[in-house]
Amino acid sequence: MPDPNQPSPRRLGRAGIYIVAIVLAVFVFIFFARNIWHGEELNEDQATGQNLSNAHAEPAYDTN
Repeated sequence: MPDPNQPSPRRLGRAGIYIVAIVLAVFVFIFFARNIWHGEELNEDQATGQNLSNAHAEPAYDTN
């Protein structure tokens, strides 16, 4: 006779699926929120002339 205090294997499986789904949802939310934030910051920097995304590169024009 199974222990009445233990959840069934089916409930344990569903609980595991719910936990994995929640973790994935949090990961996806953070990923997209960070991309949106980064895009807004990049647009702000470009609008004010503080574009640091190409600060490591040489000028694209010939100075000679």
